[in-house]
Amino acid sequence: MFIDLVRIESLSNNSYVVGSEESGLCAVIDPARDVDRYTAIAAQRGVTIAYALETHIHNDFISGARELVAETGCQVGASASGGLLFPSRRLQENDEVDLGEFKLRVMHSPGHTPEHIAFLLEEQGNPTAIFTGGALMPGGAARVDLLGSRVAPFLARWLHNTIHEKLLKLPDSVLVYPTHGGGSFCSAAPPGGGEIPSSIGAERQNNPFAFQTVESEFVEFALFGLGSYPKYYPRMADINRRGPDVLGGVPRLASLTALSAHHQIEENVALVDARPEIEHNLGHVAGSFAVPFGNNFATWVGWVVPWGQPLIFMAAGPGQNEEMVRQLIRIGYDRLNGFVDGGIDGWRSAGLPVEVSNRVDLDALNTLWSQPAAPMIIDVRQRNEFHTGHIPGALNIELGELQDHLDGLPREIPIVTVCAAGMRATIAGSILHRDGRENVQVMDENGTPAWIERGYPSATGDE
Repeated sequence: MFIDLVRIESLSNNSYVVGSEESGLCAVIDPARDVDRYTAIAAQRGVTIAYALETHIHNDFISGARELVAETGCQVGASASGGLLFPSRRLQENDEVDLGEFKLRVMHSPGHTPEHIAFLLEEQGNPTAIFTGGALMPGGAARVDLLGSRVAPFLARWLHNTIHEKLLKLPDSVLVYPTHGGGSFCSAAPPGGGEIPSSIGAERQNNPFAFQTVESEFVEFALFGLGSYPKYYPRMADINRRGPDVLGGVPRLASLTALSAHHQIEENVALVDARPEIEHNLGHVAGSFAVPFGNNFATWVGWVVPWGQPLIFMAAGPGQNEEMVRQLIRIGYDRLNGFVDGGIDGWRSAGLPVEVSNRVDLDALNTLWSQPAAPMIIDVRQRNEFHTGHIPGALNIELGELQDHLDGLPREIPIVTVCAAGMRATIAGSILHRDGRENVQVMDENGTPAWIERGYPSATGDE
């Protein structure tokens, strides 16, 4: 028997290939949409993918279950109460998924979502591991508010029952394999989470959700301090319930000349500039969204770039293209028209215009801040980050909400965007430039934490 962990870094999530070389069968639990990693593991192990199993209808990514069906002929297994609109085995409490050497027993585990199930791995009738989805993870559990604030208290009560009346009733030795990890916007666990696998015993001793035994106190705890989440999230569940389009593999980005890309931009195709923040600010295409490439690339694209808009890319190099595509198809951004061949240099060589962002460093910002006619400082970090320490007088507008507040920002006052390290401030600067604002400066190196460490004045809370 084997359990292979597949990390999905861009989502802070995990998938699992669980199988038996003896029986020649395996299941993939909570697959992402780029399924070649799972089929590669199955081929290496010499096993057949028999099932694509879902712990819940995902709100943060597009399921890869239908991709696996198209490629391998496997069967989808999902909660009977999830209402999937495509062929699947509808799983209920105590149903078994037989993989020969072992079985996966279904445990209804609502809370994160109403239909949520977990898969308890049993060897010769003895529980040895559980795939918990979002019901339990190292140091936390998945949030209960993604379906709206009105139903969140009810889901929190269900989660209390799931954790205290089901999961914590298992033996301490049972290993815990979660789908969501610390750092996922689906998670109510601290960033980083903990080592995988954990165990029921470890979570009993260390997980704050395990400490909240009284239901009312558990509900209050589960609802406290939940931050915002990406704007694409509300679209995911419906797509996953209906069944996402089958791509048949990871698409390849087309190479576009600068002139072709320029023509598409004029036809309302969005340009995403994935180069590092400083490179963007030193020279970029007017109207582009700056979203520097990294593990959270797709998250920020899904937060600031309008859903359904076709995209072209300005990348630091062609080596980024495949990973950009992987990240974006995982969240349903499928209209990927291509990348600008030659990058910004190719754009310049074609005689096309390039804009420059005004940059500001810590010392210069301190000088500006000290003046009577100081600029408006917009801190685009999350609210909890802002409350722990910020520049006095700064206005906190989370990056994901900035476009909703543009009409309320005066155009005659200079604006400086800041964050923790420069990336989000650069994205914010590009949004303000797209809104036709010229008097904008960006702190693209360092940020508010460095300001505080420098000993400049700071405030906490809502001051």
